[in-house]
Formats: sequence, C-alpha cells, structure tokens
Amino acid sequence: MPAIARWGRLSRILAVLLTLSTESAQGAAPEGCSDIAVRVDIQGDVVRVAAELGVSASARELWDVLTDFEHLPRFISNITSSKVLFREGNVVRVSQTGKTSIGPFTFEFQSVRELILTPFERFESRMLSGNMKRFHGITQIETAEGRTRLRYKSEAVPDTSLPLSLGRSMIESETREHYQEICKEVSRRKNLAIGG
Repeated sequence: MPAIARWGRLSRILAVLLTLSTESAQGAAPEGCSDIAVRVDIQGDVVRVAAELGVSASARELWDVLTDFEHLPRFISNITSSKVLFREGNVVRVSQTGKTSIGPFTFEFQSVRELILTPFERFESRMLSGNMKRFHGITQIETAEGRTRLRYKSEAVPDTSLPLSLGRSMIESETREHYQEICKEVSRRKNLAIGG
C-alpha cells in the first residue's frame, strides 16, 4: 500500500479513536473540572484509553451533557453530526461523523455505535460500523462527598497499525480536549440554570 494511502487510513483510524474517546498525562482543566488524567496504552494492534476527571456538577448534570447525542456537534469540536438512529428502553444507536486535523491535513470519519445506558451511573458503547475492527468503551459516573467523578475506559482495534509515538500523544491530547469541552458545556448549562 502506498505511503499516502496508509497515512490517510491511519489518520481516519486515529480520528475515530479520538472521538470514541477518549502513559499518564496531566493538563490544565477548565472551570468546573479537575484532575483530568488520560492514559493510552498501545500493545500490538490493541489501543486502550483510560480517562478520569472530577466535575463540579451533579451526576445528572454531567449525564445530561454526555447523553445529549443530537447536540454533541455544538460543543464537541471534532464531531460534525450526531444522530440517534434507534432508541428503545436503555439501548440507543448513534451515528456520528466528524473530522480531525493532523498538522496541515484534515480527515473525516464516521461511526455507528450502540450504547446501553444506566441513567446517571454508566453507559457501555460498542461500535457497529466505522473505521475500526472492534471498539468497546465504558463511561462511569460516581458521586462522593459532593463531587462527581467520570471514569472512561475503552479498548479498540483499528483496521491498520498505529505508529506508537504518533498514536499515543495524539490520542492523549484529543481525549483531554474532548473532556475539557464536556466540562465547559456542563459549566455553561449550570450557569444558564442559575442565571435564568
């Protein structure tokens, strides 16, 4: 396969991983967030991502943002469309498209995921179609001592190999940005509720 084709395919895989996101890295947290930690482990063709952060909001306030699938493009910068295809009981299917930039290049991606929701506590996500051979993720929300914590873990198998150094740092950075944007939206909604 020519190098340009491999790069394009790799970039699309990274874009999907970054969206379904989400070594230890710490970053400055926006208002309403604390202690955003992201770990990425790439072993062979398996990519594991773990993220954890504190949120100054109730479990319900955080849940409402995380599961506002139709409006994700308004506050998650790399998602261009997000549509609920199916909803029955606690099962939801979501189709998403988006784009990510790597240096001067911009790449588009798409995925269809099925999520099993346990309101205000957790959801599990698995990819039905998209740019990966396999994806499974779990997002958990825990509240203790008036503080809400989000924990995210995923395991994915892209349909191409990832260069270890490029993949890890990009996934860490984009996962952190993803959760910063979620925190900003939680904070924005809380401020609207207080002011309005």
